[in-house]
Amino acid sequence: MSTTDDTTPTTPKTQAAATLEDLLPLDGITLLGTVVAGEASRALIRAGTGRISQIRPGDRIGQATLVGIEPGLIHLTRNGEAQRLAMP
Repeated sequence: MSTTDDTTPTTPKTQAAATLEDLLPLDGITLLGTVVAGEASRALIRAGTGRISQIRPGDRIGQATLVGIEPGLIHLTRNGEAQRLAMP
């Protein structure tokens, strides 16, 4: 990684919750971490099914589209409405 990358460390609470069944909400997605690196920015999410995925701006998450990544936060649009999802 370059020295300009801004990686958000996963909090101990989030790290523990990501690996334990029935601890994170199962009815939606949970933001596990972000890497802010310009056009290489990405986020790590856990779906309600337990599947963990790496996503980038422009990727779809269900009916929403990822439009931006900040340290510990992602920005989505869904049906023209802005939404935010922060790390727990």
